[in-house]
Order: sequence, then structure tokens, then C-alpha cells
Amino acid sequence: MNWIELLGYAASVLVAVSLSMNSIARLRFLNLLGSGAFAVYGLLVGAFPVLAVNAYIAVINIIFLARMQPGRSEAFELLALDRLENRYLQRFLEFHGADIARFFPSFDVGPLQNVRIILILRDMLPVGVVLAERTADDTLTIHLDYVIPSHRDFRCAEYFYTAWDTVLECEGVGFFRARGEVEEHRKYLQRMGFCKRQEDAEEWFYRAA
Repeated sequence: MNWIELLGYAASVLVAVSLSMNSIARLRFLNLLGSGAFAVYGLLVGAFPVLAVNAYIAVINIIFLARMQPGRSEAFELLALDRLENRYLQRFLEFHGADIARFFPSFDVGPLQNVRIILILRDMLPVGVVLAERTADDTLTIHLDYVIPSHRDFRCAEYFYTAWDTVLECEGVGFFRARGEVEEHRKYLQRMGFCKRQEDAEEWFYRAA
């Protein structure tokens, strides 16, 4: 087996793996690598239909990935809901319950009373939900900050933490507080600018509002 055949096999693996991704961004990126590799493979072996089709697929992936960059094409919006009893919210939390539990093992909507509910809309599709509560004069506690797997590319979170004060009372709020119970969620919080306070419990993270 020579290196050209290995290139063909690698391209096949990349395309196959891309189709197993929940995240659209990861799917597009891996598919771009696979189609690009297939285009090179087609050129090297003289299979010009393979070259043409995969070059076209690579270009399409590049276009869509460019549109996913901050400030491009997609429209984001925050929508506040009035009641936890909202039927859509209840169904959303139920449908994604197992995935929510991966990142928020102790999350329980039952005891929450004065919580504010914000849906994150992306091109008018509800792709995420934030449940927040003012637990101190200067602190907003984030009980839940969840985005569905297909749109989990940090853009929804970046938008929320930029535009939150358009749907939530912000007077006097100086800090966000969120609990990082699992390692993956702690990494997410740190990427969003949260950090630990030495005097607080280990799992609590804070960031300036």
C-alpha cells in the first residue's frame, strides 16, 4: 500500500467520522478535510470526477463555515419567557433531559421560583435556554446554560453574555455565578471568562457582568 492509497483511506475515514458529529460546525470542518483530501486523491490518481465533486463539496463547506463565524449571516435573538410552566419550555427540558444531566447533574427545575427564563434563538430556531436568578444584590446565578448539540459552537453563549441585559434586569448586577459540576462544563465556563474565587466552594465560578 502506497501513500496515495493511504490518503484515500484517510479521506474516507474523515468523511465517515464527520457524519457522526452532533455539532454542525464540527461536521462541516471534518467534512471539509475529508472532501479536500478526496479532491487531492482524485487529482493524483487521475480520477477527475472524484476531484470535481469533492472540490465542489469542499467549497460548499468553506462557505458554510465562513457563515458560522461571529458577525456573519446568522441572526441571534434572546426571548424571555414568563413562566416555568410554559409547555414548550417543559417539553424542551424533557426532550434534552439526558444531555442536560451530563453537564448539570444536580439540576432540578422543581425548586426554582424566582428564576428568569431566556430562550436563545438562532435564525429564529430555539437552540438554547438559560435559567438565571438574582441571588444577591450584585450576583446573577446561572442555574442552567444549555445549547443543543448541533449548535454547540460557543456562538450562542457568546451572544447571550453580550446581550443578556436586553432581556434581564441588569441594574446593580456586577457578577454572574455558575456551578461547574463536571470537567467539560468547567472548561466551558473558563472559556466564557468565568474563574474560581478562592474563598468560595470549588465548583462555583464567577465572571464580571
